[in-house]
Amino acid sequence: MRDLYPEDEKKYKWLPTLLDAYEIADEVNSELLKDKAKNGVAIACSKGCNACCKRPSVPFTAPELMGISWFASEKLSGPIRSVVKQQLRAHESTTRCPFLVEEGCSIYPVRPLACRQFFMAGMPCRDGEEIMESRPQDIVIPSKDGGRQVAMKLLEHFGITKPSEKLKAFNSGFIVVNSKQMHEYDWNLIADTMDIFDQET
Repeated sequence: MRDLYPEDEKKYKWLPTLLDAYEIADEVNSELLKDKAKNGVAIACSKGCNACCKRPSVPFTAPELMGISWFASEKLSGPIRSVVKQQLRAHESTTRCPFLVEEGCSIYPVRPLACRQFFMAGMPCRDGEEIMESRPQDIVIPSKDGGRQVAMKLLEHFGITKPSEKLKAFNSGFIVVNSKQMHEYDWNLIADTMDIFDQET
């Protein structure tokens, strides 16, 4: 993943840390899903599956938000860019993720960790299904070790670099405490940033 945006990584000093964290998460997830498959657990999530994007409760941290802003402002183009801006402006009128376009994630490379690490076993989610109530047993929970590996990298964004301090922060729930929920954020701010980039080009 890092190889995809070398110039941006030179431009934005915070970006390599975020992309590294995402790469670690993807590797951890890959191993998790392989292990589930070996044990006969069928993962329901697949391309085009997006019920969780229509009523999302997604937490994210400051570096993840920065990544979203960067990608939306500097990487999205064409009709998708216009649709995303419209949806960002209308975010208060719907429960849908503003980045869900044509039934897919428009910011997939920088989707938040909560999205990257969410998997369901058994049947795909139905639109409007409250899975925490209907079948919490089908939620695939990442291992604590996997979560720790990702957190250790992400914590560097907050200036926490010593291994002992990272471990203390992880165990105290630093990442959770420093997260916001998707619907608590004013997505107009990202649309404004996109407008600025549009005016400069």
